[in-house]
Amino acid sequence: MARRHKFVQTRVRRRVPTLGLGMILSLAMLLALPATARAQTAVTNGGSANAITEINVTNDPTRDNGQPEIAVNPKDRNNLVFISTDHRPGERTVTPDKFHCYAAYSRDGGAKWTEVPWPNGNRAMCGDPNLVVDSHGVFYVAFNRLGCAPGEPEPPSPGGCNDVPNHLGFSKSLDGGRTWSAPIDTPLLIGVTPRLRIDAANDNIYAVGQDTAGNIAVSVTKNRGATWSDPAVLPPQPFGTQIAAQGRTLAAATGITVNLDNGVVFVGTDVIFQASRDGGKTFTNFPVTTTNGTPVAPPVGPSLPNLTTGATDPLPWVSADPTHDGRFALMIPRGNNLEVYITENSGAKWTGPTVIPAAGAVKPWIDFGSTGLLGVMWRTSAVDVYSTVSFNRGKTFSHPVKVNKVTEPDATAAGDEFSRILVTDKYAYVSWSDGRNGGTPDGILARVPISRYK
Repeated sequence: MARRHKFVQTRVRRRVPTLGLGMILSLAMLLALPATARAQTAVTNGGSANAITEINVTNDPTRDNGQPEIAVNPKDRNNLVFISTDHRPGERTVTPDKFHCYAAYSRDGGAKWTEVPWPNGNRAMCGDPNLVVDSHGVFYVAFNRLGCAPGEPEPPSPGGCNDVPNHLGFSKSLDGGRTWSAPIDTPLLIGVTPRLRIDAANDNIYAVGQDTAGNIAVSVTKNRGATWSDPAVLPPQPFGTQIAAQGRTLAAATGITVNLDNGVVFVGTDVIFQASRDGGKTFTNFPVTTTNGTPVAPPVGPSLPNLTTGATDPLPWVSADPTHDGRFALMIPRGNNLEVYITENSGAKWTGPTVIPAAGAVKPWIDFGSTGLLGVMWRTSAVDVYSTVSFNRGKTFSHPVKVNKVTEPDATAAGDEFSRILVTDKYAYVSWSDGRNGGTPDGILARVPISRYK
């Protein structure tokens, strides 16, 4: 049964606290604070026509800004939106300045950014935000709504009000990220690793949270959030499941499990690609194989989830090619390499692996761009950040490009679970966090000309 919600475009007056849930929703509740302006810093690397522009978007040594990501308006490639977590570092005490979300927009291709308030509505907490944009240039965010409405008692741990679990929230911007609609509750409950994906073929939006039984589940809206499908259970694995959507096919993949013999240790399992043609109600399993049909061995390496480093992004990573129905990419770690596998028929047959040397890679990401270019990024614990692009649908990748000018220190903090790459026909946008401002992570964006990969 679909559920209908009414959106109202509004200019939010206060910023919202946020937190990365990680594995356990057991953090304190707090109130919202007014927004403050921040000055971005930028450096360039290379000649003017081929320069990498590296921007510290959040630039605040008093906050923890993690898991940054951006989206580019397809109607105006100079219009970008940037989001991240925004914590006060230190002990998780019940103070009103502890957890926030960060949002900003750019009108000049990402050189300058304007921070805007987060669309918290009447619930003054937000967790693990995600961002997409549709073919009309409408931006959307999904996030865990953790606070309680006015008059409701705040529990000692976030996640529910009056013993009723909170929901995954959803908001949209019709003006390039300047203002955001009041958030609505999706049918999904808050999740460990919420996700938001869009099907470029039809602008259907898929959100990942939990159902009422605690299963990782997906819900889809086909009308910009006005109505949502009932939650459908995704193939289960620790920290949730990555998804991709294209041409009415919803894809997921599994490849890790938990070993509790010596603490919480994540280990690889058989790599399985799952495809659904009914919005996640049913899935067909396809073992991922090499080109010669050999089943892919379980993933291993430093990119597996690790509670100590805060890396809790589910794997395998999957992405859909918006230019070709049935083409998906899947990536897993293999020691100091990243392996990429491609299917042209939604999982029935695979080619690969294409091996990308990536010694010490943590928090990697893979994604097809709007023109079919396939980008991969990773960072090291140093921190150095690398990216590479495939111009032939994953058969080969370019030489890796180091996108940060100076090696930066790491800054481990809650709410920094992943990094990202987004590829257009002109630039690769690589986003990550590092400790260049001292002991707290900042949200960094590098704009890399596609010509650097040729």
